[in-house]
Amino acid sequence: MNAVRMALDSIGDKKGRSFLTMLGIIIGVTAVLVLVALVSGYNADITAYYEKLGVNKVNVTVTWYDTSRSVDVMDALYDYGNQELADMVEGVSPDLSTSLPIKRRTTTLDSSSVYFGSDQYAACNNYTLENGRDINAFDIQQRNMVCVLGSYVADSLFQYADPIGETVYIGGNPFTVVGTYYQKDGGTEGSMDDMAVIPYSLNRTILESDYLTSFTVKVDTSDHMDAVIASLEVFLADAIPSTVGEYELENGNSAMTESTEETTSMSVVLGGIAGIALLVGGIGIMNIMLVTVTERTREIGIKKSIGAPRGEIVGQFLVEAAILSGMGGVIGILLGFGLSLVLGKAMYDLILLPGGLVTAGAFLFSVVIGIVFGIYPALKASNLQPVDALRAD
Repeated sequence: MNAVRMALDSIGDKKGRSFLTMLGIIIGVTAVLVLVALVSGYNADITAYYEKLGVNKVNVTVTWYDTSRSVDVMDALYDYGNQELADMVEGVSPDLSTSLPIKRRTTTLDSSSVYFGSDQYAACNNYTLENGRDINAFDIQQRNMVCVLGSYVADSLFQYADPIGETVYIGGNPFTVVGTYYQKDGGTEGSMDDMAVIPYSLNRTILESDYLTSFTVKVDTSDHMDAVIASLEVFLADAIPSTVGEYELENGNSAMTESTEETTSMSVVLGGIAGIALLVGGIGIMNIMLVTVTERTREIGIKKSIGAPRGEIVGQFLVEAAILSGMGGVIGILLGFGLSLVLGKAMYDLILLPGGLVTAGAFLFSVVIGIVFGIYPALKASNLQPVDALRAD
């Protein structure tokens, strides 16, 4: 306790110098906590984005060399997914969209996304029906001019009126609204709610295209992804002759996995940078402690001349170094929490706080840095000869 009291007295006597000594530790701890919080916020933002898109999807792309010999992959893929793979697949739908104006009376949305979907489009793309009904198989077979609206389009065109059964014009063609989806992406222009879904069988009418080349297969769980991909490989290899076309299968979860890996790499790099700041702070502590040893040479000489053991001298300076770095760590933690809250709200609209484990680790590391860089000055102080120390000015 005597060493702690003496350390606090020494720090208090030179407040300005002590604060400047702690500054490197403060900056390092603050940087570690803020960077960790921002990386976790970025991870949460990316995860939420992919969850809105829908996870556990297999993306199928077909390229035809000879379009005159192309086959109807959509119907075959739909039947295969809903029959042979019914225990693992929740839906199959084309992955085809365009941007068209959607109009009702005097209100026009100029650049909404229009998707050509099957009756399982909502399941494949994580939409939930709010009112009315979804597109059904009969609409697709009969090429019915019907649509389901995203929440932004429904709210913009109809405000508080009921859109079910009303007519909207998509690309100049009249469509009857049969349903609306719940909001899932903020309900703003350009979001995933700024959309409409129509039967995929209308692609020839709207886009004047003869065949579909991109598809989405929704798998029930991530555990079944590999099995479904393997089954689709066999099915497509048989359905598409190599002389007529080729196909490609993509695990839709791979993009999220890659983003997570990139974030992990980024956090390691940023953590290293923050660690360098802590090391610089430790060097600053060592430098000041060396100065302190020089200033207190006579005090050390007096203590050694009256029999103070070497361990007591070492402990006195190590305690002072640990307290300096610990105080810097506490201030850094307070600043780190404050900046994390401010930046998290500004960048991700989230309340971000560093985790307890990270916070404790940053504090302990700051103390360890102080002790490690305080060892040399403490040993130097303990090695002073009493006679030489007492002669010092």
